[in-house]
Amino acid sequence: MPKDDFPRAKSIVVMLACTAALIVACKREAPANAPAIATAQPATASVPVVLQDQVEHTPTWLLGITYPKGVALPPGLAQEIKAYADASRKRLVDAAAPHKAGDAGVPYDMSLEFRQIAPQAQGLIAVAADGSLYSGGAQGDPLIRRFLWNTRSGGLIRAQDLVTGDAGWVAISNSVRETLLGQIRTRMEDDKQVPEDIGKAIARMKPIVEAGTTPAASEFSEFEPMIDAQGKLVGLTFVFPPYQVAGYSDGIQRADVPVAVFQQYLNPKYRALFE
Repeated sequence: MPKDDFPRAKSIVVMLACTAALIVACKREAPANAPAIATAQPATASVPVVLQDQVEHTPTWLLGITYPKGVALPPGLAQEIKAYADASRKRLVDAAAPHKAGDAGVPYDMSLEFRQIAPQAQGLIAVAADGSLYSGGAQGDPLIRRFLWNTRSGGLIRAQDLVTGDAGWVAISNSVRETLLGQIRTRMEDDKQVPEDIGKAIARMKPIVEAGTTPAASEFSEFEPMIDAQGKLVGLTFVFPPYQVAGYSDGIQRADVPVAVFQQYLNPKYRALFE
């Protein structure tokens, strides 16, 4: 499994690259791939939501945000994405506000990329947000968010609405724990580690995994669709940021949960998506 890390140096390199790219782009004609635009509905907004890439730099902070290109997003989804980008930007600006150029750790920086992660199928649109925000200290904070939009009902599928009752989260939690611990075992076996060391590693990681997968919607807020070769939704992939179920250097962790695990607990309004 690839490891995702968020060192500050990498973030700054990304920031400078984005700046250079946009400066060059400004000197050319408009690109063929237009920014993602959602035509606002008169009942909810008077101005369309335009998801335009952003690059900003001041003496105390640097910023780079990119959005999906050439993707037609529903107005409500575009608003959710823009709200998350704006909130992340505000975190950066507020953190840098008390500082001036030359202060230790300044400039602070943030990079954030939105991308469509699955083809539009089964009445769903899935968008991932990944990035990092550095506001002092040894390393940046990961920015991780998943947006799963139900085109049939016109709203986000949120963890708190996914299953009914505590039993659904117990089933999901047990499945995720088994998968995450199994991934540790598989990685160590692939590295030719001896069984004794594998057992010690799993015993050491088990309390961390269990603490980050308490059977509650709040621990499973980020998830992606599992789409099979026929374009059918067959489950969900739960995504965990660094520190939640592993060490920071281990990066983002992922666990597939087939729909069979939680189908009997699934909110009735979502059952048609999995049929």
